[in-house]
Amino acid sequence: MRDTLVLNASFEPLSTVTLNRAVVLILQDKAVVEQSHPGLRMRGAAVDIPVPRVIRLCRYVRVPFRRH
Repeated sequence: MRDTLVLNASFEPLSTVTLNRAVVLILQDKAVVEQSHPGLRMRGAAVDIPVPRVIRLCRYVRVPFRRH
């Protein structure tokens, strides 16, 4: 699987993370799945979530402005 795109709460792209990190963020309710791989699901004893392609953080992360 490829990396998962992480969007800020305002839908701005921030970075990419591994599939494992994306699932952890979703399970901790720090992110929600915006787009998933069609037909692929991750199943566990208590969870059944789609395999994320794009996730969005629930809280806004301030990104410092860079001057060139």
